[in-house]
Amino acid sequence: MTRPFQIAVSEADLQRLHQKLESATFPDELDDAEWDMGVPLSEMKRLTAYWHNGFNWRQKEQELNEKLFQFIVPVSVDGFGELDIHCLHHTSANPNAIPLLFIHGWPGSFLEATKLIPLLTSGDENYPAFNLVVPSLPNFGFSSAVKTKGFGLAQYAEAMHAVMTTLGYHEYGRHSSPSYTPQD
Repeated sequence: MTRPFQIAVSEADLQRLHQKLESATFPDELDDAEWDMGVPLSEMKRLTAYWHNGFNWRQKEQELNEKLFQFIVPVSVDGFGELDIHCLHHTSANPNAIPLLFIHGWPGSFLEATKLIPLLTSGDENYPAFNLVVPSLPNFGFSSAVKTKGFGLAQYAEAMHAVMTTLGYHEYGRHSSPSYTPQD
């Protein structure tokens, strides 16, 4: 049975992140190195300082929890047992809305779809509306990690189909990037 979900990162995890950011050391940089040699050192230092001193995780966590309808959907995958799949489930007021499974890219997360939710669920007489399901793939985000080797495309498909049927959708559209799982 599906259950509501709220993001709640532990204070210990946030403290550990801040300790790591505070103790970060940086290598020397090559002369005239820009993006052609990877992330420039100045940019890495700027990002590290922002994550350490400027980013407010608790505020972002609250925004996501207030804005997103999040659930855990337990599914069974043949040979891999039970997995808890985190997903967003936003339904349209339109009774003719089309169920749409929106699969994030790799690497990526459910956050890729958050700006699209109001656009896809609203619709009007000129555009279709969708009942949008945005899962975190197994091993990503707040979904279960697979503990057994061999979980591939067929198992990802089985897990996502199980999410959709558990939510009551037996026919649905799907959106995904060309390659949405890590390569074995």
